[in-house]
Amino acid sequence: EIKDDETLLKEFFADVSDATRDAEVLRILSCFKLNPYEHLNLRFDATEDQIKRAFRKVSLMVHPDKCKHADAKAAFDAIGQAQQLLAQEEVRRELDFNLSRAKDAVIKAWRKETRNDVVLRVRFNGDRDAQQEAFLQSDEFHERWKLEGRKNIVDLEWRRRKLTLRIKAEEERVTAEEKVEAAERKKKQKAQKQWDDEKAREGRVGGWRDFMNEKKSGKKKKQKVTGEFRAPALKKE
Repeated sequence: EIKDDETLLKEFFADVSDATRDAEVLRILSCFKLNPYEHLNLRFDATEDQIKRAFRKVSLMVHPDKCKHADAKAAFDAIGQAQQLLAQEEVRRELDFNLSRAKDAVIKAWRKETRNDVVLRVRFNGDRDAQQEAFLQSDEFHERWKLEGRKNIVDLEWRRRKLTLRIKAEEERVTAEEKVEAAERKKKQKAQKQWDDEKAREGRVGGWRDFMNEKKSGKKKKQKVTGEFRAPALKKE
């Protein structure tokens, strides 16, 4: 009977010892947190298919139903999150860009270090490209790439967090200024309302006084007009 890869993989991991599973849990939980490739124990130039297979392999190792380690679930969740991050095109593009910069830095440093290496020159008959290709396939290169990649990612994360803090501080400053301005506007509006109310009150009082004065004046005029009529005295002839 011919078995597919999935069946063979499950059968293989069914026989994996508890010690091996525990070691994988510890590896996952102690690895560099900001690089999902490291969670899945992948090289940084892994393809999408390699990422899927690596996730399947590691998940079978640390699945809480199979692994007795107390932190198996935490490790399983960590690799699940790593796989999801690498599945996001924008996240992976940014990560690969930073890892590519790290790779270029490692190659540049290596070329400088081996510029006058006679042993390498003899071994590859002076073929510099062949020397570099052999270096890129070596464990040394990937270890150096991993370390340089960590430096780049940490630097990027630090700058991002500083920017976030600056943005937060600016937002808090603007919010505080808006609160002060709102309080000032409220104060001015209150003062203006008090002023308007006072003017209106004075206007009402003044109007009432004018009305009373006019009323009194009209009364006096009326008294003069309606007073006792006296006929003029007749002259004696």
